[in-house]
Amino acid sequence: MRSLTADDLGLLLSLFAVLLLALAANFHFSRKAVRRHRKAALTFVVLTFLGELSTVIALLLTWVALWSPAAWDRIDDLLVFVPGTISVVCAVLLTVESVGSRIVHILRAERDEPLVDVRE
Repeated sequence: MRSLTADDLGLLLSLFAVLLLALAANFHFSRKAVRRHRKAALTFVVLTFLGELSTVIALLLTWVALWSPAAWDRIDDLLVFVPGTISVVCAVLLTVESVGSRIVHILRAERDEPLVDVRE
């Protein structure tokens, strides 16, 4: 594995900051929706929490490494890359879930909506 430069650390810091903002978006679910889709809502909350926690860990370690080269010598690259990878995977899974639920919602709405003749 190659050694990271200050520019690499700056890019990682930017990536983790954007991921933290994306994962920290405050989603509210109605009680009715949570009762109907309990497993999906619980999975969404767990993935969001895991993603936020791992992003914060990677962000803090990258911030320390950026401003303290002596600390970077003691911080193993894997301590940044493992939580960073977990946060990216969580963000991708949440995005796939969000897009999938929108598609299902649109398909259900089309199926449930009766066809109306425009000429009437």
